[in-house]
Amino acid sequence: MSLVKAIRSFSRLRQIVNILFTYGFEEIVDELRFRSHLPFEKQISKKKSKKSRSTHAVRLRKAMEEAGGAFVKLAQMLSLRSDLIPQEYCDEFAKLQDSVKPFAFSKVKKIIEEDFGKPINKVFMEFEKEPIAAASVGQVHKARLKSGQWVAVKIQRPDIKKIFKSDVDILYYLAEQAEERIENLRRFKPRRIVQEFENYTKKELDFKLEAKNIDIFFKKYKYSHYFKIPRVYWEQSSSRVVTMTFIDGKKISEMKKLDEKDKKRLTLLVYRSFIDQVFNMHIFHADPHPGNIFLMDNKKIAFLDFGIVGRISPDLAMSVEMMLIGLVKGDLDMLAQSFLDIGVIPGDIDEMKFKEDIFEAWSPYHGSEVSQINMASFFTNSFELARKYNIEYPGNFVLLTKAVITTEAFGRSLYPQANFVKICTPQVEKLLVEQNKPSNLFHNFKKGAFKFSSSMKKFPQDLRSLMYIFKKGATVKVDIDNQDLKHFTRELDASSNRVTLGLIIGSLVVGAGLIILSGIPPMLLGVPLMAWLLVLIACMLSMALTISIIREQKGGEL
Repeated sequence: MSLVKAIRSFSRLRQIVNILFTYGFEEIVDELRFRSHLPFEKQISKKKSKKSRSTHAVRLRKAMEEAGGAFVKLAQMLSLRSDLIPQEYCDEFAKLQDSVKPFAFSKVKKIIEEDFGKPINKVFMEFEKEPIAAASVGQVHKARLKSGQWVAVKIQRPDIKKIFKSDVDILYYLAEQAEERIENLRRFKPRRIVQEFENYTKKELDFKLEAKNIDIFFKKYKYSHYFKIPRVYWEQSSSRVVTMTFIDGKKISEMKKLDEKDKKRLTLLVYRSFIDQVFNMHIFHADPHPGNIFLMDNKKIAFLDFGIVGRISPDLAMSVEMMLIGLVKGDLDMLAQSFLDIGVIPGDIDEMKFKEDIFEAWSPYHGSEVSQINMASFFTNSFELARKYNIEYPGNFVLLTKAVITTEAFGRSLYPQANFVKICTPQVEKLLVEQNKPSNLFHNFKKGAFKFSSSMKKFPQDLRSLMYIFKKGATVKVDIDNQDLKHFTRELDASSNRVTLGLIIGSLVVGAGLIILSGIPPMLLGVPLMAWLLVLIACMLSMALTISIIREQKGGEL
């Protein structure tokens, strides 16, 4: 780090510490041993801040707001993470607005001319000097291409990456000190939060990634009769500039003046589009608030601002599908299992107590009408429970829950009778039926067989690596905390044969699948005879395994 950067970082750190002290966080400043960063009069002061009468959450929100820069963005991100921090802090951080003063047109002109290597009037026929929108990351101007097409041009704030990088470095430093010195903060895993925030911010500042995301949605809805996505103009786009079709339309305040039939239609379309994005495209608009959804004159719905986009894997999508079905059917077991499948469960969790708490937290949804289910309160209760048991959820799942809540809120503000779960359930059930068709099941089986085959190929190398570690003198320590170790050993011996038998059955099924794929003759009913033989043996062994388990449950022996 250069001397100038070091001085700037030190100055910024002093500013942050001073803000913390001003808003009544003297104890934290002292526990971090940062009092020396304060002005001299505050170092020796014993007076409490006047603002310390407010709640802790309110004061922290005000401190983050005054700190500005990456601290505001961090608070906005944390407003979504009720699985990491208490709900009262999420509610406070959600009040932070991403509104800042626009930067001068001279800087806009400089960025465009630097990125395209020619005067701005050679890139655009017309370019309006006043921005139509401004935020912490960039601002948007209306312009016209040489072809006559009106476009919206999003320009990144000057030096925003450097500014955020400096703040993130300070956040890492604060997080490390907090984990080391403040026990009460350690459980919130500050360093992990900062790391997630850094990844989140990098994506938002990557304008090329945003342009690619817009393009994905544009291609998906290019021929849609209901939706409009702006088109990216790549020749007029760069790492700091995104040029796209200018879209004008009615905002939600104007949509409310529509008749009930049109409002219902719009709500249904937005809800169904969201489900389609999540479960078919596996990429979704993660910030569908009213300012990003317009109604065009031709009755099409336009989605804008793809700076925040979420992606989910097919496995995660399946778990979310099961969660929604369980919620609608009042199946608490299915609901609980879907959340367990999605989260990372700590090894020392008390499963019985956890399940009791799950059923208690979700019992209000059991047997209730679907129309009464509110996704915001449902996810709030779920994440409070997750935080209690130190269950971690992937960032994209949390982003998905935020998008669900925002989408639901949009629909209810437009058409209060609408219910997200009720409207989306038939679509989700249809997807489940589609996925359980024999052709899709066979496709999934082929994928599983391929993964199994790949794992077997890697097994010898993995075994050699393990043996190499042992040869180097490394030891493997296994701690077993069990008061009845002898009973445990007997149970282990008794089950070993069944485990082996289960592995053999699995291998036979996988082998049959591979033979089916190969099409080795002779054939019987279009399937290789050898595959039939392996399946028959697997069925016989499965029957033997089932009988042995039943006998054991009745007190018999294998």
